[in-house]
Amino acid sequence: MSIPELRERLENLPGWLTAEEGETLYRLAGACTGRGVIVEIGSWRGKSTTCLGLGSKAGSSVPIYAVDPHSEHTFGDFQRHMEEAGLTDLVTPVPGRSQELAEGFDQPIELLFIDGAHQYELVQQDFDRWVPKVVEGGVVAMHDTTWFEGPKRVADERIFKSHDFKDARYVFSSMTVATKVAQNTAADRVRNRYGLVVKRSVELTRRVADKDRIPEPLQDIGRLVLRRIQ
Repeated sequence: MSIPELRERLENLPGWLTAEEGETLYRLAGACTGRGVIVEIGSWRGKSTTCLGLGSKAGSSVPIYAVDPHSEHTFGDFQRHMEEAGLTDLVTPVPGRSQELAEGFDQPIELLFIDGAHQYELVQQDFDRWVPKVVEGGVVAMHDTTWFEGPKRVADERIFKSHDFKDARYVFSSMTVATKVAQNTAADRVRNRYGLVVKRSVELTRRVADKDRIPEPLQDIGRLVLRRIQ
């Protein structure tokens, strides 16, 4: 699937991923080799799951486990969107609370996407219980790390300022992505802090000038600048 085709599909799905975030999940899933599975914490109606599934399908078809407590209504929409995308054989829904399900999940993870509960303590629990299952060289992505205090604090403290990740970066408008390592280098930590500075600069800009008041052409320029500096 081409990126324009992916964008067109995402426009018709409910959810809060930006085009850049959806493309990032698509590419990350497509780069997985099968050293571990893909796990998504927080599926809702399946927009991010669709990105992961189509990316995986375009790559090595690494299985995806989609963890979400779901209501009857959201689960019906989720199943329908998986069927429409042709992903039912690749995506396994795992109903329930992610914090409770982590202990019984015994497969290595190559790509972990955290987008579940947003309270700080619950995000911290998701991080503590799922990230250890990620293989070295695997990727952790977190959503809503700019505007929600829980994911924001965990991403800042546990990724950008950590010795356990390299290549930490910000994706417009609220995603943090990093590669898990046994021990990062001093140079890695400098690059991670640079990624944090970029993210906080965007946070500050959007607090001063609300997103809804920023003209679309200026938002496009901002996206272009982010691509070039990262």
